[in-house]
Amino acid sequence: MQRNNFRILTLLFSFFMVLACKSEDQACQSAPDVSQISIEVSIEDYTSEMVNLSDNETALNFIHEHPFIEDYFFERKNKPNDSVVAQQMLNIFTNEAYQDTLYHEVNQAFGDFEQLKADYQLAFQYYTYYYPETEIPKIEVVLAGLRKDLYVSDALISIAADYFLGPEASFVPNGIPEYILMRYQKEYIVPMTMLLLTQKHNKTNSSDQTLLADMIFYGKSYYLAKQTIPCTPDSLLLGYTAKEINDINENEHIIWANFLENDLLYETSHFMKNKFIGERPKTSEISLVCPGRIGIWVGWQIIKSYMANNPEVTVQELMNNSNAQDIFSQSKYKPRN
Repeated sequence: MQRNNFRILTLLFSFFMVLACKSEDQACQSAPDVSQISIEVSIEDYTSEMVNLSDNETALNFIHEHPFIEDYFFERKNKPNDSVVAQQMLNIFTNEAYQDTLYHEVNQAFGDFEQLKADYQLAFQYYTYYYPETEIPKIEVVLAGLRKDLYVSDALISIAADYFLGPEASFVPNGIPEYILMRYQKEYIVPMTMLLLTQKHNKTNSSDQTLLADMIFYGKSYYLAKQTIPCTPDSLLLGYTAKEINDINENEHIIWANFLENDLLYETSHFMKNKFIGERPKTSEISLVCPGRIGIWVGWQIIKSYMANNPEVTVQELMNNSNAQDIFSQSKYKPRN
């Protein structure tokens, strides 16, 4: 009997995994053809130059040529002068453990950064499809000694490659919980970037402080980001594991029932809202296995339902709509199970 139960559970798990994969395949297959959109993406790689800084003079020359790297990743404002920053960089990059281990792992993980470039190229082709006025920012890869991860603006994307080696790296950033550290792998870089970069198009109503409004805001953000990376697994955009994605897809009806039964949608307490959209390992109010930020995921499902039930609405119109209640009402959202 136990063996039969295990077999049934295995079959059910496989069934839901197939459903999840089909859903993501459909998103990829229905994506617009962007092959004719001509853009130029390039990546400036400063990692080799940084790891080969040999003395104070070469370090000073580097930071004078690249003041942003000094200012952002090495926090120049907190140092008395450039020489202190230069010495700090030398202490990091001339260290044998860094050169022989961490930098070696950067090379193993990223190679010549051509795959990263190709991923950005495709993402910006999709982004330009929806927003033709988009200008391609400068993209650079640096080393930061595990101090900071990523900077994203319309003009510049700066990536600290040594921060994105994942939980199995020989050295990892201090104080980062395991469930967050999991996201610091190379596959997450482009999804993180596009989520941050596209948020400027997301119009909101600042007077609406409800949890529903927050969920709709995040749902719109993730929906637009997904349009720029339609063939990327949802798990990489959300920062969930594949198992967590499967579990919440399978239990969507239970998750939604919890929001309704506890009158959460119109909650305005920041403390309460943070339980469902804030960064935490689990949403224990729903289940000990329910991942954190579950309200963001539900918001994304509401937006998917809204766009499916209102096919005349364009992506741009969705992003310009700041009426969360209107979107929710017209979404006709119902859990799949």
